[in-house]
Amino acid sequence: MTSPLDVLVGMAVMEALKVHDYVQLLFEKNVSLNIYNAWRLCGGDELRALDGATLLTVEEKLEELMFSFSNGQRLDIALCDDAYSGPEALELNVPGQPAVVWN
Repeated sequence: MTSPLDVLVGMAVMEALKVHDYVQLLFEKNVSLNIYNAWRLCGGDELRALDGATLLTVEEKLEELMFSFSNGQRLDIALCDDAYSGPEALELNVPGQPAVVWN
């Protein structure tokens, strides 16, 4: 099964930011991922640790997404009901394509 998130695999994170109440990962080629749900960084506690790292894999489970990076960091995003802080969990923006939103 393919996922819209597969487009991110092999891309480097240009900048990882905490913006107000959400996280934004800015990838190369002006691709961005906004994360509105609860998240956890495994292998460190600073989002800046993702800057320059390449996304190696995305694993989707029923209640969790796991992003593994070339620097050994892993970003886990909860998809369970308690993890939602708004109507969307994630928003993927790829230039020239419609935004993809996880509800």
